[in-house]
Amino acid sequence: MKHWFSSFAILLCLLASNTLTAAESTQADVLKLPLSIPANLIEQPRVVALNWSAAEMLLSLGIKPVAVTSKNGYRKWQSNHPMLPDGVAEIGNRAFPSLPAVLKQNPDLIVGYPFRHARLFNELSAIAPTLLLQQFARFEQVDYRYMEQMRENYQTLADRVGKSELAKQQLLEMDKELERLRLVLASANLQGKNLAYGKFVGMGYGLRVFSQQSLAASVIKALGLNYQWDISLPGKDFTHLQLEQVRMLQDTGLILVQESSGKGERMMTSPLWSEHEFVQKNDIYTVSPLWSFGGPVSVIRMAQAFTAVLLERQNVN
Repeated sequence: MKHWFSSFAILLCLLASNTLTAAESTQADVLKLPLSIPANLIEQPRVVALNWSAAEMLLSLGIKPVAVTSKNGYRKWQSNHPMLPDGVAEIGNRAFPSLPAVLKQNPDLIVGYPFRHARLFNELSAIAPTLLLQQFARFEQVDYRYMEQMRENYQTLADRVGKSELAKQQLLEMDKELERLRLVLASANLQGKNLAYGKFVGMGYGLRVFSQQSLAASVIKALGLNYQWDISLPGKDFTHLQLEQVRMLQDTGLILVQESSGKGERMMTSPLWSEHEFVQKNDIYTVSPLWSFGGPVSVIRMAQAFTAVLLERQNVN
């Protein structure tokens, strides 16, 4: 018991710097993670990031992208870890990057993903060498796991920007932290706990629940826990559940992203919500916004956040 309380206290101290809102996020916060993140960014080679996953990975490798799509989106939806510094140009949105704006940056490398940028590959390649890193599964990839793809993507990108050894070191550090957290949870007798991960989304989509293909599922499994949801939309690693469908989440706890006021309110204030098993058993946990398509930084932030809320509930109970 003494070991358990000691582990819990140590973990809370380690996590304290990672519970800030996106607006409070700084590069210093990320530097406190157990990752060898360069303290100073360089702009060589000149890289344009067409999506937020590429931007995160570049920043984690110590490369300041000369331009990204939807800077405000990175700061809000990616959660701004690592922090996007000033002086980065905006080149349109992820679906429709401005080719003239990309050309103006005189890039050495352009990084995107097939989902949105395969149709632009020839035009982008005419500007600079273009690297498209897979994010979602292809239809035939039934055993696809984002975590495995991320490792390949991260090393591939690092090789292209001259950061091969750093990427290898960071991936090893990521695995070491996952194992450390697994042991902390095991010492609290939480190993094997059933969990799913979701977030409320707008436009009437309801509750987005991530599947076995997702980063969250792989993180939860790496922590010695069981992931309990395996339905996804074609080519995605999640599905959307309306209120009456949430009952499909049975025999599992639910880790839920704490959204801004109003999002998910219609579902959670419905009498039907209180009838769900995880609500009745108080087996629902909230975490600050996390990015589900990132690299080692996102993996560790997610693993630490999941571990913290589970330990906090265990301590309260």
